[in-house]
Amino acid sequence: MSTTVKSYAWGRTDGIAALVGSEPTGGPEAELWVGTHPAGPSVVVGDPEGRTLAEVIASDPRRWLGPDLAGAGFTALPFLLKVLAIGQPLSLQAHPSTSQAEAGFDREEANGISLDDPGRTYRDRSAKPEALVSLTDTWAMCGFRPTEEAVALVEELDLARLAPLSEHLGSGRPNAMEEAFAWLLGTGSEVGPSLAAEIAQAAKQRVAVGDDRADPFRWTTELSALHPDDPTILSPLLLNVVHLAEGDAVHLPAGNLHAYLSGAGVEVMSASDNVLRGGLTPKHVDVDELLSIVRFEPGVPRPPRRLEPERGVTVFDAGESSFALALIEAGGEPVVIDPQRPSILLAIGGEVDVAGADSGVTIDGGAAAFVAPGEGPLAVSGPGQLWWATVGDGLPT
Repeated sequence: MSTTVKSYAWGRTDGIAALVGSEPTGGPEAELWVGTHPAGPSVVVGDPEGRTLAEVIASDPRRWLGPDLAGAGFTALPFLLKVLAIGQPLSLQAHPSTSQAEAGFDREEANGISLDDPGRTYRDRSAKPEALVSLTDTWAMCGFRPTEEAVALVEELDLARLAPLSEHLGSGRPNAMEEAFAWLLGTGSEVGPSLAAEIAQAAKQRVAVGDDRADPFRWTTELSALHPDDPTILSPLLLNVVHLAEGDAVHLPAGNLHAYLSGAGVEVMSASDNVLRGGLTPKHVDVDELLSIVRFEPGVPRPPRRLEPERGVTVFDAGESSFALALIEAGGEPVVIDPQRPSILLAIGGEVDVAGADSGVTIDGGAAAFVAPGEGPLAVSGPGQLWWATVGDGLPT
């Protein structure tokens, strides 16, 4: 299958090409998508009708997805596989649970808000949990700091206009962080820009000497250059700044507030468009709805469990029903996998040969392969990495 590269402004120049070996575009390359999502469906190479994978699966869901998913009403893959090349920080965002998405979608439908309305918050009735495995050093904001840690950082700025924020954080109330973040989001277009300028100036004076990428004041300063009028540039002082070395993984469940800052990774998620933004973006921010779905407890979510059930197979188990992710590294000897659930295979860093009983395919350069249930076993060989995405119970354990 051929895949789709998204040229969002935050992507690195030729970033996807550098990661997967695709043809460089000369411009920003933010994401490579593999799957059936209508905004970027993969195309079946050699199909006489030029169909997308979405069209093929929808023509016979029972054959391509299996009786369980087809019987549950699925006509497309419930997951989406991506490669991210993060050249600039993404927006601050969170995703709803299934029940929150269902309620929000139904409410906006009843209110007559069009799906393409920029002010629409819920595009479908699905949750959108995510997991990412880092391909290079990657930095992100993820989950809230303990309130005592956050208030200490805020007070280091020594800004009188942030006194209400410090008071909320230091109140000792169970919802102290929620109150503090609500105050920050509520500063508004009249007060926010001048407050952001003061935050940026104070943070710049407190950046640690050297190149400490974990320094929250450094990230606040960098964010201020991109979003000079947005007081949520303060977010690195309220949220954990997380470093992922190559091969580390992060899980972003429903309600987790987060933003990728820099780096690259392979990401798998539920195939949903439900993103509630909280700042660092010119796009719509639904403050009340965001506050209703964010989980404000401190800490970083537990990362996916790393399992090695077989030679050459590393499973990253996030505990989600809609997706699962594994890395296959054959080395000098073929690795045999046996997909029992609908699967996507994507090669990174070199050619990968995938051979079945009757035929095979070589995957490289950002191309991918789809495997229907029961089409294995498959022998995997070659110098590249093969990333295997499937539904939650589709991997060896």
